[in-house]
Amino acid sequence: MTNRLVLVINGGSSSIKLALRKQGSSKPIFKAEAERLNTPQASYSYPGSEEFSLPDADHQTALNALLPLFDAHLDQPISAVGHRVVHGGELFTSARLIDADVMAGIEANAPLAPLHNPANLSGIRAAMQLLPGIPQIAVFDTAFHQSMPPHAFRYALPDELYAVHGVRRYGFHGTSHQYVAHQAGLLTGRPDGSGAWLSAHLGNGCSSCAILDGKSMDTSMGLTPLEGLVMGTRSGDVDPNLHAHLARTLGWDLPRIEQMLNRESGLLGLSGLSNDMRELEQARTEGHGGDARHPRAHPARRSWSSGADRREPKP
Repeated sequence: MTNRLVLVINGGSSSIKLALRKQGSSKPIFKAEAERLNTPQASYSYPGSEEFSLPDADHQTALNALLPLFDAHLDQPISAVGHRVVHGGELFTSARLIDADVMAGIEANAPLAPLHNPANLSGIRAAMQLLPGIPQIAVFDTAFHQSMPPHAFRYALPDELYAVHGVRRYGFHGTSHQYVAHQAGLLTGRPDGSGAWLSAHLGNGCSSCAILDGKSMDTSMGLTPLEGLVMGTRSGDVDPNLHAHLARTLGWDLPRIEQMLNRESGLLGLSGLSNDMRELEQARTEGHGGDARHPRAHPARRSWSSGADRREPKP
């Protein structure tokens, strides 16, 4: 049966997006989303609607508001629910039917994606509660990047950290980069996915990816989604010794430093106003002279250049 209904749930660090599709079709039947979660400005909307306020909503509250919107678009029961999950580590290298072991694995990887895996789990638990008995599938952002060669995913650290503790570059936004490369191939007459591409995923979280013949060769994010480009509330690349410097000079402990790097930096930290580019552009037109007008351009150029350069090891 090729026309089964599949509900796709994409839980981001500050948003949750839902789309209803028929299997085999690239066009959604209906979609809806909630944005700016966990802020007073949180809201939800769907195509053609106004924005409906949902102040301080978290992922579960947003999902509770969004799911009833899909009832009018069901001509048959939903056959499966697909969840985007950010970090699968080396444990999950392909999509998995969600059971207790998969849930435990996602939770075990939460320290590597503290903004995302907990949000993904919230969406999964809410969907299981609201859509009982329907198979739930986890699709992992990190899976696409498992094709990276060792010279791209290994850090220049003692071997034990990788061999025993799994410290390596994993990369994220894999489903997005894979889709972009596939669509680029279709648009340029290369449906087999051949060719070299540089892909950029720009949202509250940002990453770039070097793709060769449909496979990830390098990417800007690393062990966690903190590495790489400047993001909404995440710093992106900083000096690796910053943790020690802040601990020595300011007396900050690790939770405080992690909070700052993950939730208080990026566009929000540079501007002192917001992590939302729409609000920053509006502030710019009103004369605000913050430093977040073009914060992504330089790191993006550096990342793309590095990604293209590292697709193959140099002699």
